[in-house]
Amino acid sequence: MPNLFNELQNRLPISNQSFTKIRQLGRIYVDKTSFVQALAENDQPRILTRPRRFGKSTLLSTIEELFLHGVEPYDGHDSYFKGLSIGKTWKDLGHYHVLHLDFHNLNSTCATAEQFQRKLMRRIADFCGEHQLRVRKDPIDLEEQLDSVLAQLPDNSLVLLIDEYDSPLLYHAQDERELKACTLLMRGLFSTVKSNSGKFRCVFFTGITRFQDLDLGTAGNNFTDISMAPSFAACCGYTREELKVCFYDHLRYSAAVRLGIKDEEVTEEDIESLLDEMSSWYDGYSFDGKPGSHVFSTWSVLRFFADEEARLTPYWSREEGLGLPRLLKLYLDRIDLQKLLMETAAGAFRINEEQFLESSLVNPEANPYSLLFQTGYLTLKEPYSSSGSVFLVCPNTEISMAFANLVGRRLFIKEHRYSEEYIHRTVAVLKSLDPEKLRAYFNDLFAAIPYEHYPVTDEATVAALIDFNLRGAGLKPRPQVLSSTGRADTVLDLPQDNLTLVFEYKYEESADEKKLDARLEEAAEQIRSRRYGLNNNSKSRVARFAMVFCGDAHERCLARCALLDVLQR
Repeated sequence: MPNLFNELQNRLPISNQSFTKIRQLGRIYVDKTSFVQALAENDQPRILTRPRRFGKSTLLSTIEELFLHGVEPYDGHDSYFKGLSIGKTWKDLGHYHVLHLDFHNLNSTCATAEQFQRKLMRRIADFCGEHQLRVRKDPIDLEEQLDSVLAQLPDNSLVLLIDEYDSPLLYHAQDERELKACTLLMRGLFSTVKSNSGKFRCVFFTGITRFQDLDLGTAGNNFTDISMAPSFAACCGYTREELKVCFYDHLRYSAAVRLGIKDEEVTEEDIESLLDEMSSWYDGYSFDGKPGSHVFSTWSVLRFFADEEARLTPYWSREEGLGLPRLLKLYLDRIDLQKLLMETAAGAFRINEEQFLESSLVNPEANPYSLLFQTGYLTLKEPYSSSGSVFLVCPNTEISMAFANLVGRRLFIKEHRYSEEYIHRTVAVLKSLDPEKLRAYFNDLFAAIPYEHYPVTDEATVAALIDFNLRGAGLKPRPQVLSSTGRADTVLDLPQDNLTLVFEYKYEESADEKKLDARLEEAAEQIRSRRYGLNNNSKSRVARFAMVFCGDAHERCLARCALLDVLQR
């Protein structure tokens, strides 16, 4: 199927994010023009924040094309909106001046805020030359230059689009002097837009971090942040239905590869099954908390379809643009790690709504969990509650692994964890059902934790660390699994092997052999008497393990690990 794969790969919009290039080259464009129209019909300045690699640039370039050329044919070719939903509903016939700025690209070679301002002002001067506008000689700053340009334009004539507006701020987030200079520059930009509001037909900014807490004073109070608006929840990313409509041939190919069958043998059930697997890996992002509006990661889906072997593996987390993991690591130093591990095991993080809405990546007092949401490591579990709390979760397997890796940089002494080799080793050890291999593997985990900072003092911490590590390997441990007779500490399915693993932990402060043996027998008896793992949710094979962690200062390790039985169901 190599020729088919090459044909399908050439239709993927990976190499270019420009709407016009995607349409010119016949690449797949997932129709988001209903959102574009909703944005374009409103002349109120708006900001949308989304994690990186989510399609923000394509959204902006679509708006740019709409205001430059409308939906009618031009220059001897069909409109690039032909066949899209907006083609029949857009009525504005006017052509506008469009100033489209990509702050990430402009800032990429700038070491200081002053260099960025000079480069930005040169870009605006080029815009003036393209539109026969006078350029003020030696303007004092960006604000003065923009005022001069806007004075020459009629009312309602300029469209201002800024991609990654916060890029200079993020770049200098740890440099107080440069951050202050960037903030003053941004305040001037927002202030100019506000004071010349009549000149603009549309103003739309995108970025990662919210603008409300950027110390802009009143300069940005005429902007509306639509990041959490239900009507724009799916404006970036792909829905399951969009995948089925736009990438049907890619789904068929990937299903055939994964099943080892011919393309024509793939059934609708096979495609739905693949979508279920893809959903587990790349879906689950919610920007309004409602179950029906979650989306897949754009980048991850495209990279999956671009893989000839159709491997479900992390893609998004390999692209560490803007140094965000470095920034987040600094913010994570303020999190109580014990609390984080317990909340991870429980499956949700609860924070105050006010902190959630006001936190920004350039605010040193920001709530780390809110920042993890803004950068894509967490997402909304549900809409805001009446109690003023916000509940956040990892959206999918890919992000659970990225999150574990991010936190692991702080938690573990060793840096090799969660590499592809380590992940394969994890699965191999679990499948072996060898208690000594399992004990050695988990002790390697505990040995990598600096005890003076993160002591292991009870069963709950043992369970949380092991579960956290398994999530980092792309697995899905279920903590405290309830049955009619009790709660198993950890239940883990290995679907490919039709195998369920059950772990029951005990903690013993003493290194006394008899006490350790007694604790092991206590765990074993609890597994047997309460029939852990023997329910309808388990796979056809169930392997049950009893484990004892020794907290003695000279040991601090998993001292006992026993395989009780392997049952056929």
